[in-house]
Amino acid sequence: MNTLAAISALGSPTFWMSLFMLIGIYAAVTMLLNVEAGWGGMWDLGIVGLLAIGSYTYTIVTNPPGEFDVVYSPGWPVWAGILAAMATTGIVAFLVGLPALRARREYFLIITFAFAEVFRQLAINLRDVTHGTVGFSSVARPFESFFEKDALRGVLLAVTWAAALLVYALTRRISRSGYGRALRAMRDNEPVALSLGIRVSWLRLQTFVLVGVAVGGVAPLYLWWLRYVAPSVFEPQFTFTAWTALVLGGIASRSGAVLGVGVLLLFTELVELIDVPPEFRNVHVAVHPLAIGLLLVLVLRFRPEGLLSERGTFGARARQTTALDGAGAAVASRLRRLSLRGDSGNEEAP
Repeated sequence: MNTLAAISALGSPTFWMSLFMLIGIYAAVTMLLNVEAGWGGMWDLGIVGLLAIGSYTYTIVTNPPGEFDVVYSPGWPVWAGILAAMATTGIVAFLVGLPALRARREYFLIITFAFAEVFRQLAINLRDVTHGTVGFSSVARPFESFFEKDALRGVLLAVTWAAALLVYALTRRISRSGYGRALRAMRDNEPVALSLGIRVSWLRLQTFVLVGVAVGGVAPLYLWWLRYVAPSVFEPQFTFTAWTALVLGGIASRSGAVLGVGVLLLFTELVELIDVPPEFRNVHVAVHPLAIGLLLVLVLRFRPEGLLSERGTFGARARQTTALDGAGAAVASRLRRLSLRGDSGNEEAP
């Protein structure tokens, strides 16, 4: 891209509207990832799989009959497509979560990553349902009959950020509730959480399904931005971008996901707009991920907890000794006493 084209892009309202719509979509997904990974301790690498399921569900049920050579295209209205996407992702999250949530840490990472890749391969091979690698070249968008092209972009931008604010309100409510405190208790010390009567297995499954349903609601927004759907747009890069933004902004902080997404995507676009001679274009493309990595290293070097930390988010409450800490100390003390008593009994035995 030459200098004139870069300046033209920066001065174009269409460029900024498209960028901020993408930021809103990634912010919503990253905030949901923060609920299950930052607060619940479930490190999910398959969130793009849920996004793909919601996207394909919405596209298939809203396509007009006969427009694509697929076995099912009922032509439902947009609102029904959104509800169908949310219901489908919720059901899939429940079915995947039942076995997957029995695993912990890196094993859960592998299972969720495999789930996303398996669905992407299914989308490629089930041509009668998903239209194969070609996908669907058009997507039903709301308000198209009411607004012109430029005005429609503004309306969809407003809808996207309204959805992002709704997700933020939901995550904020969770963080302040007993449900959110139970999530963080489960993450920090699962045995103590169990001893306090928290149903850890059910809580993990409930959170995974909740995130799945919400991601299904975000999926149509992503399609309205893309204006098409194909397996190639649901590669692991989406998940890695969301994770990078979460780490930058601060894992487990309330607003870090939004800040991290904004910083990462703005930085990415500015790097792509740098004017380089034609002979160095390949180098520029190769340096792009290196620049993102350098940004991440610099942030973590000076702000190890991210731009916004969990301690800063929850204020004094995060630094005070909680009932969970007291219970944990009591349980640990009791176990030490039992251990010492058992050792002394063994020494007295002949």
